[in-house]
Amino acid sequence: MLRHELHWLMLTLLLAVTCVVPAHAAERLVAPDQPGAQDAGPGSAKAPYKTLSYAMSQLQPGDHLIIAAGTYRDALLFPVRTWGSAETLIEGRGRVLVKGSDIVEDWHSLGGSRYAKPWPAEPQQVFINDQALTQIGGTIFGGFPEKAGHPLLALHRTQKGIWPGRRDGDQNNMIAGSFYYDRDNKMLLLQLAPTDRNPFVIEVSVRPLLMSGEKLDRITVKNINFQHSNTSTTLRNGMVTLIGNHLTLDGIHADFADSVGMDLWGDDITIRNSSANYCGQLGLKARGHRIRLINNETSGNNTRGFNKWWEAGGAKFVGLGGLQDSQVSGHRALNNAGDGIWFDWKNRNNVIEHGFFAYNQGMGLQYEASDQAVIVNNIVIGNEQRGIYLPHSSHSVVAFNLVASNHMQGIVIVDEGRRDPEGVFDMSARGNKVFGNIMAWNAAPLVLPTEIADNTSDGNVFIGDAAQTRPGLGWVHMFQEELQLWTTRTQQDEHSLRMENAVDDNFNKSITARNPSPDLAWYEALRSKLNPLPVNPDWLKRVPSVTDFRPGPAL
Repeated sequence: MLRHELHWLMLTLLLAVTCVVPAHAAERLVAPDQPGAQDAGPGSAKAPYKTLSYAMSQLQPGDHLIIAAGTYRDALLFPVRTWGSAETLIEGRGRVLVKGSDIVEDWHSLGGSRYAKPWPAEPQQVFINDQALTQIGGTIFGGFPEKAGHPLLALHRTQKGIWPGRRDGDQNNMIAGSFYYDRDNKMLLLQLAPTDRNPFVIEVSVRPLLMSGEKLDRITVKNINFQHSNTSTTLRNGMVTLIGNHLTLDGIHADFADSVGMDLWGDDITIRNSSANYCGQLGLKARGHRIRLINNETSGNNTRGFNKWWEAGGAKFVGLGGLQDSQVSGHRALNNAGDGIWFDWKNRNNVIEHGFFAYNQGMGLQYEASDQAVIVNNIVIGNEQRGIYLPHSSHSVVAFNLVASNHMQGIVIVDEGRRDPEGVFDMSARGNKVFGNIMAWNAAPLVLPTEIADNTSDGNVFIGDAAQTRPGLGWVHMFQEELQLWTTRTQQDEHSLRMENAVDDNFNKSITARNPSPDLAWYEALRSKLNPLPVNPDWLKRVPSVTDFRPGPAL
């Protein structure tokens, strides 16, 4: 009897383990340069896979896929599976670079540094010796702007449409260092520059998606670089496009995309130690709940000149509520041809902290038509428009930020009459709290809504000349006044300080040079001397990790 009971106990335990551990869980290896590599078998250490595409076709939930160092002209495309029964890990070992371009040889010389080659479909990027050529003409998203009746033609028409940076023309308008695709004759033409040195390595982008998957769950991807996509010919996706829940991207660098570097959609997604830089339109798009963006960078984006009022710049969170209950910490967004970071339309309850938003052509940080932001301990400097901009947003905290040397105002909260047609979000710019910030040498320090309502500002430091230290109300019936009169008229900033200091010389040189590590010695010295500014303790309840009333952003 005892032996019989033990037999059933062992069988029950075996079944329990089988239910927990997927039958297909395995360690798989891609190493095309290793002897014995083949696209067959289990992808073992002795007989690894040769290609990423085959390895992905074999991937099962719970597997661990290791990719050996090297350059891959291939893609990581997740097969249709029921993901989530176990954690699946894909990781690069050493430097793994996945390119959407192919090396193309056997060009026909047309004379005068012009070359041609038959080509089946329109490319968006061509590189010579790793330098991008200028695109002449070109269409995107299924024929824009040449296709009659294209759904995007009406957008921003008065601002030259969504792609004002497009260079009109054909093969008769080519310049040195450019390419043109003749769709009628299916011919790719290159006009090389006199400085281009032979031998030429010419790469043409051909693959639209370098990592993509839908209905994913419990997936981690680590230590992989992606470059040279050809997405925008027909798609409005990212070079890396993942849709799912409980995803982690760590050490992922999606740079030099033709359109968007990374496009992520789902809940409980973490992105850390990653970048999306020098992309044609936008570095990063994301939407979902409980998304954590930690120590990432989106810099130098919008290289192809898309309309900054549409979707262009460092990062944008828009569509289906954008980000909800999420955290953006330690983010860097520099030198983007657009906003550094932009939350647009019904984002809610997000913390943006310890970021560095500098030298962008648009706003440093924009939180638009959204609510319940906590924007704390950021450095926002040298942007060509406003530093921190909250149009039509309510119930947010803007505290302990350094906002300096922006070409327009430092911190702006306005109501221009936009409303939520569903009545869910309060877009009347109410209940915002601005405190403990240092606003220095901006065109003006602070703008609050014309109808101040229950917006509150206090305990700030305004630095600069008379114009640079005058807060105001806007935009209707706007006025700006020096601090004492401002406080008398509005009962705002009763405990704020004004300092008529000239711009610190070393800091000014940093701004002029667009230094990614600016000289902030003046700021550190000032911060150390400031006594705690008396603001309402209740205001601090929503501010994470604040132990005193002094600004304390970190690079």
